[in-house]
Amino acid sequence: MPGQRNGLKNTSAVVLNDVSVAPSAFLGSLLIFFVSVPFVVFGNGFLVMVGAVMIVLSFIDAANIATLMLTTKCLVNNGNLVMKYGLSRRLNVSMPAPSIRDIKIKQTWFGSLFKYGSIIVIGDDLGVMLQYIKNPLAAMEAIKKSIGIWP
Repeated sequence: MPGQRNGLKNTSAVVLNDVSVAPSAFLGSLLIFFVSVPFVVFGNGFLVMVGAVMIVLSFIDAANIATLMLTTKCLVNNGNLVMKYGLSRRLNVSMPAPSIRDIKIKQTWFGSLFKYGSIIVIGDDLGVMLQYIKNPLAAMEAIKKSIGIWP
């Protein structure tokens, strides 16, 4: 089974190391940044303002990806799938394996090119999306195997 046992005693928690944020997710922010720089350097008036706004948005996006990279964790503990991410607005969701109805992958063209995407876990009354996951197909298979819904 992918993952490794953590150092806690009297628990059967298995950390799923296959579910992690891809470093290549930064490429979109980097591309927007490099496209925006000529607007600021060579533009005048409105184009400088557009370029500056695009640069600020690329930094915000990069900060969001960095936060997800540092905080996203997925583990299986006593038959529950536990997903955690976020810094200021921490999300900590625990779903019992029998209540999980489906696990889907959402991937853009850019994400498929650089091998990252989102995993959507749909339960009876809750759905959780983990964004910018490296190799989402392998991560989805690791989740399904660990909770026992993989054939």
